Amino acid sequence: MSVPTAMKTETFFTIEMPYRERMEIRRTVFSGGGGPRLSVVAGIHGDELEGLYVCHRLAAWLDELQRTSPGGLLGSIELYPAVNTLGLDTLTRGLPVFDTDLNRAFPGSAGGPLPERLAAALMTALTGSALVVDVHASNIYLREIPQVRINQEFDDLLVPIARRMNLDLIWLHGAATVLETTLAHSLNSCGTPCLVAEMGVGMRITPEYCDQLVAGILTVCRDLGVLASDVSVPETTHTPFIADDSNVHYLNAQTSGMFIPAASHWTDVRRGELLGTIVSPLRGDILSEVRAPVDGILFTLREYPLVYEGSLMARVMARKGGAPA
Repeated sequence: MSVPTAMKTETFFTIEMPYRERMEIRRTVFSGGGGPRLSVVAGIHGDELEGLYVCHRLAAWLDELQRTSPGGLLGSIELYPAVNTLGLDTLTRGLPVFDTDLNRAFPGSAGGPLPERLAAALMTALTGSALVVDVHASNIYLREIPQVRINQEFDDLLVPIARRMNLDLIWLHGAATVLETTLAHSLNSCGTPCLVAEMGVGMRITPEYCDQLVAGILTVCRDLGVLASDVSVPETTHTPFIADDSNVHYLNAQTSGMFIPAASHWTDVRRGELLGTIVSPLRGDILSEVRAPVDGILFTLREYPLVYEGSLMARVMARKGGAPA
C-alpha cells in the first residue's frame, strides 16, 4: 500500500534576540514512508543564493510528485534553504554581529555563542541522513562551473555518489587544504555522508546550473531508495571530469588593474592562449597578459574586473587522458 507524500515546515532552531523577538530557522520536510532520508542545505553563506533556488526547484518537483504519484517518495527529503538567515537578510557572507563564517563553526556547541549553537543544531538535525548535499555558490569575484568538492579522506565513499550528481567536475582536495570545522568535514567524520556542491557566482542565481544539480539530486534520491525506482526524474546529461592538486593550475594577477577576459568560461584552452589582459583604468596601456599555462579546461573565471596583485583570475584544469572520468 502506497503512503501519500506529506509536506510540512518545521523550526529546527530558535533563539531569543536582544529586543525580545525570536529568530527561527526552518526546514521543509517531504515524507512518504520509512525509507532513507536525504537532506539539502543552502544559505550557510549569506551572499550565496544558488542553493536557495535549488531548494525552490526541488520543492516544486516534490509538490508535483505528491499530486501525480503520491507513492513515489519512499523516504524523506529535507530542505534547509536559509541556514544563515541573518546573513541572507543583509547580503553578508558571515553571521552578522559575530563577524563569523558559519562554515567554520562546526561541529558547534549547544552551550556556546550563537554561531556554535546554530552549527550544533544543524549537526543534530542532519546526522543520520543517507546523504547531505551542502550547496554553495562562488563569491562575487569568481564564476565556477557546477562541481562537487571532496576531501580525499572520504573519496572512496563519496566519489561514486558524486559521479551521479550530473555536475561537470569532481574536485578532490588533499586533507591539508580542507578545514575540519566545515559542515561537510564534520558530518563525514561522524559517519553521515556529505557532498559539497559549488557553482555559479555570489549574489546571483544561474537557473540552468541549479536545474542541472536538481536533476542529479533526484537521480541520487532514486539510487538511494528515497524515491521509488519507477519514478521518472529529469534526465542527467553531464559526466564529470576529475581534478585534484596535481592538475589544477591557479592564475594570479601579476599586477593590480582591471581584468578584461579574452576567453569564455568553461571552454577548452591551449597552452599559451590569451585568457585576458590586465589594463590600466588611468592610462591606455596593457599592464599584463594572462595566458593558459597548459592545455586544459578553463573552469574558473574572474567575474569582478578590478584586481590587486595576487588576486585569483582563473583556474585551468589540465586534462587527464583527455576525457571525462
